[in-house]
This record gives sequence, C-alpha cells and structure tokens, in this order.
Amino acid sequence: MTALERWIEERLAGRAVALVGVGNRLRGDDGAGPALADRLRRPGAARGEGAARWRVLDAGTVPENFLGPLLEAAPEVVVFADAVDHGGAPGEWVVAEPGALEPRDGGTHAPSLRLVAGLLAAHGIECWLLGVQPGPRAFGERLTRGVAAGVETMARALAAARAAEAAHV
Repeated sequence: MTALERWIEERLAGRAVALVGVGNRLRGDDGAGPALADRLRRPGAARGEGAARWRVLDAGTVPENFLGPLLEAAPEVVVFADAVDHGGAPGEWVVAEPGALEPRDGGTHAPSLRLVAGLLAAHGIECWLLGVQPGPRAFGERLTRGVAAGVETMARALAAARAAEAAHV
C-alpha cells in the first residue's frame, strides 16, 4: 500500500466524502480532475449505503459554482482533484491543503478553489487538494499517457476506499 493509499484509507474511511474534479477537459492534462470524476462514476462503481455517503462532482473550471450543492450535501470531507505542478513526474499525485500549492503557470481556477475551500471550511467541512503532476496542457490535446495512468491508479484507490465503506455500513 502506498503512502497516498494509506492517506485515503485513514482520512476518508467511514466519512461522508465529496470528490470534486477540477480542470479543463480541452487542455490536455489539465483535464485530470474531471477524468478522475468520470472514472469514479463509471458503471460498476461501489454501490450500497456506504457508497451513497460519497458524492462525485465534475466542477470543470468553475468550482465556485458548486458551493451550494456541496453545502447542501454536507459532506464531512471535500477532496478537490486537480492538475497541480508540484515538481513530480507526470501522473504523480500529491495531497495538500487547498492553498498550499501555488499555481506556477497562470492557472485560472486555483484562486476560486482556495476561496471555495475556505468557505467550506468555515462551515466545518474538511478540505483537501489531491493534485496530479501534469504534462502538456495544450488546447485540444488529450490526457498524456502518464497522467491517464495516474488517474486510473488514483481511481482504483478511491474506489477501493468507497467500496470498503459500502461493505462496512
């Protein structure tokens, strides 16, 4: 079990969770957050009462538009999944507080992500950023192979945590 998988198990087990994919699908690896949300919503994902405590949203480039639905859902934890330049290899994930990683390339949704996380925290909702190291983010490109593999790895880890929750309820 990797350190990131351990973090998922320790922080998310038994809790109501909202995973929010953030990013622009039209800009290559910037679409990693929405791709992760898609992967977690595929048929065959965990079902049952525990799985119902997990909500998966694709916020695109406007996470602030999902503040109302997130507050209404009242999760205990919100995990924002986004492409974040953290100096790793493309496809490598990191966990941080939403304001800890500064945008290095003029990203447009990082400020609104910090704002939404701050508002959710003011309502007692724990917030985390699950950031994947992107490669190219050129307009019109697809996810690179490394980031697509990273999305799949993270989706399996999160789906396993969600399935374990469903089995325990």
